[in-house]
Amino acid sequence: MSTIPRDFITLLLARIDVVDFINQHVPLRKKSGSNYFACCPFHQEKSASFSVSQTKQFYYCFGCGAHGNAIDFIMQQDHLTFPEAIEALAKQYGLTVPKTQGAYQKEDTTSKLYELMAAATQQYQHALKQSSHAMNYLKNRGISSAIAEQFNLGYAPGGWTFLFDLLGKTETDKKNLLDGGLIIKKESGGFYDRFRDRLIFPITDHRGRIIGFGGRVIDQGEPKYLNSPETPLFQKGHELYGLHQTLSANRHLNRILLVEGYMDVIALFQHGISNVVATLGTATTKYHLERLFRYSQDIIFCFDGDAAGRKAALRALPVIFPIAKDGVQIRFLFLPEGEDPDTLIRKEGQSVFEKRIETSLPLSTFFFQSLSEHCDMASVEGRARFAAQALTEIKTLPSGILQSMFLEELSKRARLSLDTLKKGIPTFSTAPTSHPSSLQRTVQIKLHPAVKKIVGLLLQFPQKAHTLPLTFLPSSTQDADLINKIILVIQSEPNMTTGLLLEHFRGQPEEMLLKKLAEWEHFIPDEGVIGELLGAIRLLNALSIDQKINHLLQKSADNCLSDEEKLQLSAFIQEKKTLLEKIE
Repeated sequence: MSTIPRDFITLLLARIDVVDFINQHVPLRKKSGSNYFACCPFHQEKSASFSVSQTKQFYYCFGCGAHGNAIDFIMQQDHLTFPEAIEALAKQYGLTVPKTQGAYQKEDTTSKLYELMAAATQQYQHALKQSSHAMNYLKNRGISSAIAEQFNLGYAPGGWTFLFDLLGKTETDKKNLLDGGLIIKKESGGFYDRFRDRLIFPITDHRGRIIGFGGRVIDQGEPKYLNSPETPLFQKGHELYGLHQTLSANRHLNRILLVEGYMDVIALFQHGISNVVATLGTATTKYHLERLFRYSQDIIFCFDGDAAGRKAALRALPVIFPIAKDGVQIRFLFLPEGEDPDTLIRKEGQSVFEKRIETSLPLSTFFFQSLSEHCDMASVEGRARFAAQALTEIKTLPSGILQSMFLEELSKRARLSLDTLKKGIPTFSTAPTSHPSSLQRTVQIKLHPAVKKIVGLLLQFPQKAHTLPLTFLPSSTQDADLINKIILVIQSEPNMTTGLLLEHFRGQPEEMLLKKLAEWEHFIPDEGVIGELLGAIRLLNALSIDQKINHLLQKSADNCLSDEEKLQLSAFIQEKKTLLEKIE
């Protein structure tokens, strides 16, 4: 999961009140008891089903099932990884995340580059305001000052050393400019600016940090668009232009439109379509799609309607198929020939363009239509070629419902039996995998009701564990091991909460099972929790004794009991009787 020390995570969560923290993002209102409620920030709803417990330091949505502690909330809200969430929370609450010396050095280097990118952006923005040449270009392209500011647009003057002269004062500055891809070293010695006489498009990561730049020529020149090179901050195969602005403008992303250029994104934003991103001068990669699927399950590729656009769409298929899992929807929108999103949105306006989006082709439709155009579907040979080509791609789909449905559609179009097609996919199976992961195995375990009650109550009332008698620990069984593990974690922290307790099991096989039990509705009043815990543990121990009794009785049936075992049998029977009397 992370090299962040567990003690630091405990300290961080102890510093945060989940109610105060979530209230900064979602206005909460007190309803009853210690719970606060609001409309869920993770799905659209009219009634408040999002519950936050101050005592548990845990939130849960009865509508969509979102749940967790403060770390989970910021991960879901801001689409952060676990380490990113820890960094963000630590910064907000005045803590420094402990790291190795090597990590400190790397962080210091990248932080300097982030500062440099921000400084370069400011210089480009200032130069834009000073250049009537560049401002006229924006005006002629129909780019408003508000959109220019939203996307931090700038201008790199035509001189050779504009940025170098401003930001390259020391040898360290020069190295940082070079590492950031902002200057180029001459073979004869010295440096010159990478971007000259170009409109500048700062490229941000999903958190809004500037990581690189794109530059477009204003008059004549080649290349028309120039991007930053690969740097420690910028890998164009991983980043998407406009993603930060899209996330900032939309609380919920029902779909995301993927276009091809900077100007397409800016023009669509200016005309009211704010769920749009662009690749950065490269074909779509699996990293682009995996990132987009973190924010929406509906991705629409937007291409020009000419032959080049169709070819670009076909080139995307080998990337799309291996990660087109069940539940996602991928569609293709082809614009009229000679048009791109920038020109078309200005001609048609928002409403007409959005109607076009609604007519976009599903992945399956585009896939089968494209293949059939190059095959004679009226002949046996043509359909055989069509089936072979389709099967080659369908094999790469993840095994599941989507792959099954593609095979059914291929069966209809190629006039082949489904069984014949399935034989072409050796790994095809509708049965669940015979080797589920340890996490899956844990979730599938059917707990005894007594174990469920014990674990659920310990999770929801961890402070009660400190008042239990030492004899509470159950006998040594597999179920008891889980209970004992939870108790040991509780005993390690005097101020344990549900949110903190679950954090100890993050990434562990028990995580999902415990999260489900943390949400379990038991209807037991607070004053009755201890009694219920003791009763359940006595029942569990009675069941354990019962197993020992049955074992000895089986031996007794064969007259194989020793005198010592007879005494044990008698003792077990008496012990069970005593336990059951206490339970009653």
